[in-house]
Amino acid sequence: MTIAKPQRWWPAGYGAQPLYALDASIARGLGAGDEEGRTVGLRTVELIREGGAMGFKVNGVPIFAKGANLIPFDMFRSRVSASAMRTILEDARAVNMNMIRVWGGGSYLEDSFYEDADRLGLMVWQDFMFGGAVTPPDAAYRENVRIEADQQLARLGSHPSIVLWAGGNEVLSGWENWSDRKAFKRAVGPDEQERIGVGMAVLFDRVLRDAVLRHSPGTPYWPGSPSNDYEGPTDTDAAGDRHFWDVWSGSKPIVNYTHSCPRFMSEYGFQAMPAMATIREFAGDGALTPDSPVMKAHQKFLAGEGNARLQFYLDARLRPAKDFADFVYLTQVNQMEAIALAARHHRACEPVTMGSLYWQINDVWPSISWASIDHSGRWKLLHYAARRFFAPQIVTAERGDNETRVTLVSDATKPVAARWTLTGYAMDGTKLGSAGGDVTLAATTASAPHVVRDATVFGSAPLTASYAVATLSIGEAIVSRQIVERAEPKDMAYPAPGIRLAWDGNTVTLTATRLARAVMLDFGELDAHPSDNGFDLLPGESRRITVTAKADGSALAKALVVRTLAGGA
Repeated sequence: MTIAKPQRWWPAGYGAQPLYALDASIARGLGAGDEEGRTVGLRTVELIREGGAMGFKVNGVPIFAKGANLIPFDMFRSRVSASAMRTILEDARAVNMNMIRVWGGGSYLEDSFYEDADRLGLMVWQDFMFGGAVTPPDAAYRENVRIEADQQLARLGSHPSIVLWAGGNEVLSGWENWSDRKAFKRAVGPDEQERIGVGMAVLFDRVLRDAVLRHSPGTPYWPGSPSNDYEGPTDTDAAGDRHFWDVWSGSKPIVNYTHSCPRFMSEYGFQAMPAMATIREFAGDGALTPDSPVMKAHQKFLAGEGNARLQFYLDARLRPAKDFADFVYLTQVNQMEAIALAARHHRACEPVTMGSLYWQINDVWPSISWASIDHSGRWKLLHYAARRFFAPQIVTAERGDNETRVTLVSDATKPVAARWTLTGYAMDGTKLGSAGGDVTLAATTASAPHVVRDATVFGSAPLTASYAVATLSIGEAIVSRQIVERAEPKDMAYPAPGIRLAWDGNTVTLTATRLARAVMLDFGELDAHPSDNGFDLLPGESRRITVTAKADGSALAKALVVRTLAGGA
């Protein structure tokens, strides 16, 4: 078969996604008249593995994977429509994601999901459906798996969006590292332990790998997530991909995200409440607290006690909540800032780190969870923030001892002329000092950090009464900005922001008199989708926001509560 002037399929942000219609039919003999059609894309993909590295090259170009993990769309699969799956993928693409990991604890998805991923340029990390299991060691079971893999690969193997087939989720790392697995191995004894371990190795290193080689030889295989492809220990920073849960599950401070540079971070997460409108859909109209029975019933972390972990992190970082709706806001701010800190750090570690996939993009039911989009499709503040921290070019500023490390990152495949600044301010808006300069951003990587001492930008200003603004500009446009705090937000002396509102139909312009941190347009129980949310406003700065809703402008204006870390507008 010959394609005249073939065009390559590219991940989102790197080029177009040309697709070719392929139609086949049986003209004579058995099955005469049967037809089959699908679309295909032309691309190459390879794993970067030198020196323990883990990353992707598509069409020879190294791609930093920016995205999230996907769990099942609903507890009842028959309720999931093609349009519902498409909306989640479109929401991923809208915030600069280029990869979705289909988690191995669910089920293989319908053809339309992968067709939409092809069209949108979203790379798919596809797990085989094994989630935290101890797999049976017998040959009959492996043969059953081989048949399943052959069938799924025959159905899905030609999709250009699928750039990796992985053996499953946390099977190998669980067997190697989890305390319950270690207890199980002691209980069954050395002979049975060896039989199960050998069975796993045969299943994940031979059966599934061979199936991919037979049916989709142009797509890499990875034995599991996390994994090091049997080249050493699993789930370490040194090699392969990582699942990092010291923050959240381990109750460690969020700054621990920045303590190392993993090779590929395929799982890390932080919880938040869903939108108030979603909460009211499952909790009714009564008074609510984080400990209300209905709220604990919709929290599955720690068997319903996970809302205490939300409060633990609020106490560590943010101010006390005024009421339940404010508690919802503050948990979303904490989630947004935790994941933003991690994702920016991962990108600043490039090319040592080559991927950042947070847990998770969607919800399987209405719950308090790690999702950035709740089960009703409403964006949490994290999802809005992803558009900023996954932007093609970003500035990331990390605090050290009496200094700020400023790193510049670019996804572009060619060098880009730019300018960076780090400017310190007092809380009244007085400029304290500045650093920066013209730079050329190298292609598809991060710069060496620019280390700026506090004395340069803050002088002798108190820690809690000063802040900095890091910016990255290309031409006249600021393409990335980050507020730099010298203490935890709860300790910062943020002034009342004095935000003024001006409505024009379903569009509102917000203008801040003073610094406004983590501004949330909260419409409460009204179903409304702002074009941006969770942003910072500098003194005198305005932001124009369009609100998509069935309600008119007057109803939106009446429902709107503007929330900030200072406690209000």
